[in-house]
Amino acid sequence: MDPGVGPSQGQPMNTRGRNVPLGPPSTPVRNSLHSLNGAPIPQLVPTTPSRKSRSPRKSKSKSPTRSSTPSPTRSPTSTSSRGVTTKEQLMQMQPIIMFSGIEAIKDPSVPKSVTRMWKDYVMQAKDERQNSLQDILVTPMKTKPQIDRSQYEASLFNSGEMENVMRIVTRVIERANKWRGKSQEPQWVTEVVAYLITELRDLSLATSADGRRIETVNMSHVSIAPHELCPFSPANTFSDANKRIDHAFAIPLSKAGMLALVNADAILKYVVKGTASINQTQATMTAWKGFFAHFEVKMDGRDPLIQLGVWIAAEFEKRFLEGYPMDVPIPAVAIYEDSWKLHIAYSIKLTGKDKVEGGRPYRVEFLGLVNIGNTDSMEGVFKILHMMKALVKWGFEVYEPQYLKKVLARHKK
Repeated sequence: MDPGVGPSQGQPMNTRGRNVPLGPPSTPVRNSLHSLNGAPIPQLVPTTPSRKSRSPRKSKSKSPTRSSTPSPTRSPTSTSSRGVTTKEQLMQMQPIIMFSGIEAIKDPSVPKSVTRMWKDYVMQAKDERQNSLQDILVTPMKTKPQIDRSQYEASLFNSGEMENVMRIVTRVIERANKWRGKSQEPQWVTEVVAYLITELRDLSLATSADGRRIETVNMSHVSIAPHELCPFSPANTFSDANKRIDHAFAIPLSKAGMLALVNADAILKYVVKGTASINQTQATMTAWKGFFAHFEVKMDGRDPLIQLGVWIAAEFEKRFLEGYPMDVPIPAVAIYEDSWKLHIAYSIKLTGKDKVEGGRPYRVEFLGLVNIGNTDSMEGVFKILHMMKALVKWGFEVYEPQYLKKVLARHKK
């Protein structure tokens, strides 16, 4: 969800022909942000001084993934009233935010970390679920759904939890049937999406090999902060983009890790003295979380990729400025009411003629529209659970050791 912006028109940038818009056409978003129960929510963005320069944070150790290009000077906050509402307009922002079909995974410019994620986690999950789903008997919800339990207990769930699994799947479908076509977006998020995301945390698919469970975080009240992380328009064609998302998965930090961060009082203060964070937020309950997957819901034909694009671009800007690894991709799940789509976001270092004067030395690209399930059938919900398991596995096996631990190591006293 997102504090609204007005409609505007933009001209797409033609960069190697990989800017084909995906998903339904965008329309203006809401004019105000509301909580899940409909009450207004105050924004939590801290006040920041006018921006002068966005220089990467100096570090004693060199990061192999950090661009050596100095951060260019950025003009003061844009006074334009035109908000970004389309993917074409995002391509005119800095950093450039582009969208490609999943067939672009074969492009030589795509980092190996992205192709590995696609092959070892996304495709493997699709293969596993195909083998399991062939034995599901989808029956009307008026009767008890039937399923080949041996298949799912072996491939997705622990033995003995199928009763709880079937309870969750059945209730998701019942809730979706109740609210479909009758609810506003906040009700759909609360009753269907948030219910599924929250309940799956209690299943074995949401745990690591050593028994740790992911955190599922409601992000609907959290803005990008500080504002200097927001994508911007060098020519002030559009206002700076600060948008919110609905939910995120996070790796739980140990108590020792949390104390180390809290006590490292000199870290991560490149803009606002006295504030600290390891991600693109500064809210108390989110600043220290390692987010590894992001979720945004839209209804009535609106495009969740607008908010996901802005949100994840801010994450890469945080990485660049702090010298964090830039080569670890970010999964983004765009939810179009019932339909769930997976995208993989990553950054590309810009060189030579690809650089834009006054812009960032990298661009953000999204590969996607991978159908991962839906909430209007039992089979569709099981497909979602399969992909959630794959994302959790990737979070613990790749994101944590290759990104989060390196970030935390930077801030040990």
